[in-house]
Amino acid sequence: MNILFLIGNGFDLNIGMKTQYRDFYKFYCQKESTSKLVKELKDVIQSEIEDWADLEIELGKYTEKLKTEEDFEVVIDDIREHLSQYLELQEKEYDYSVLSQEKLFHNLCFPEEMLLKIDKDNITRYKSRWGHTAWNIDIITFNYTRVLEKILGSEKIIGKHHSGENVVLNNLHHIHGYTDLRMVLGVNDISQIKNESFRKNQNIIEALVKVECNKAAKHGVDELCENSIKDKNLICIFGLSLGETDKVWWERIGKQLREECQLILFVREKKDIPNRDDHKKIRIEREFKDKFFSKTALSDEEKERLKDKMFVAINTDMFNIRTT
Repeated sequence: MNILFLIGNGFDLNIGMKTQYRDFYKFYCQKESTSKLVKELKDVIQSEIEDWADLEIELGKYTEKLKTEEDFEVVIDDIREHLSQYLELQEKEYDYSVLSQEKLFHNLCFPEEMLLKIDKDNITRYKSRWGHTAWNIDIITFNYTRVLEKILGSEKIIGKHHSGENVVLNNLHHIHGYTDLRMVLGVNDISQIKNESFRKNQNIIEALVKVECNKAAKHGVDELCENSIKDKNLICIFGLSLGETDKVWWERIGKQLREECQLILFVREKKDIPNRDDHKKIRIEREFKDKFFSKTALSDEEKERLKDKMFVAINTDMFNIRTT
């Protein structure tokens, strides 16, 4: 069995790191700049922005206020540099001793344990088809931090499944790079670049459109990630907002659901749902299923048919791996 995790900033937040957009915004606004364009950008990307995908959308919109490629580079270089500084500071100050590698391994091996009983049983039966073979896990992280590497260590065999066979962690890919290497911050496609003249500028496209950024860097990680989706039997999404600026990945996952593949989406609702109101979770489940499938390129008939292959886990203890 081949399992894939797509992990976003929700993971770093889950372990207590201050990596919300509003945390960075406070830091960014304290940094002096002589550039009028940068000052204007800080006014535009205000702290009311909810998450990183919203920031990326705003960057695409802000291009309308820029006139030249030089203007664009001043702005994009400044925000990337300060975002790198901020995240590196968070990594340096974090106490990794409070985290449980064992809990992380268990969550990776058995994510279905976080589902409601019927959904959990469905995934358990589904996984039993591969009961006499090793399970292989890949991870694609959308984060710039190296937090996962620090927790996982060098272990490859991270557990055994119900039949006693190994669960093997194969690959961990950073699709958007790191704070100090091939950092990608931008939009999904040129339609999200408000300045129409910039849509014809290859230099700007390669700096702002994520897919083109990765192609221009020629590192091959984007191809490895794309190919990784194609052979997966179970895909888990955690800590990602299903934003428009990563739409290409939701389209690829939707396509894979046509094959022998199921999907678990972990979501965090701001309001806790009392245990007596569990029936309300089905409403949230429907909302997130509709949201996910609206980001795919599937036909309406396919969307309805494939919804039964998607499971939504709401406000769970997934990746709650702190020991204190």
